[in-house]
Amino acid sequence: MVTILRATTDDAAVILAIQKRAFAEEARRCGDWEIPPLTESLEAVAGHIDTATVLTARVGAQVVGSVRGLVADNVCTIRGLSVERGFEGRGIGSALLGAIEEAHPEATRFDLLTNHATASNVRFYQRHGYHIIDLQQYSAQITLAHMGKATGADPFCKDGPHAPVEAA
Repeated sequence: MVTILRATTDDAAVILAIQKRAFAEEARRCGDWEIPPLTESLEAVAGHIDTATVLTARVGAQVVGSVRGLVADNVCTIRGLSVERGFEGRGIGSALLGAIEEAHPEATRFDLLTNHATASNVRFYQRHGYHIIDLQQYSAQITLAHMGKATGADPFCKDGPHAPVEAA
């Protein structure tokens, strides 16, 4: 059984290790190892635990995934959603995404970035109500999909200034 709990500073190292394992395959496929999930420091993860909402998914006492929500101006930016490789495909990512959204009822919108070339990630977020707002060239090998989800009052993602862009 998976439980979702707030992270503590003691969780920072395992959160970072899971994140690095989760994003390593993406970096290998794209040939770009300088992506933020792989270059982030332990101090940055610990800082988010102290200043933002960081949730962990646990099976028993073992941390098997995490997600972060950083709020500014009623927009919650979702970062670092990652699940330990042996636990993928069990609904843990969906549970984490739902929990971070529930943790921020004041948010009028949720935003995130994901690698546009990783179609399974784009589809995952689309299944959860996210739409591609914009595509941003990150490096020669990586195009990021800026995805968003309105919470009801904010029509930004549905009829707002950006037309949805189809995933590759």
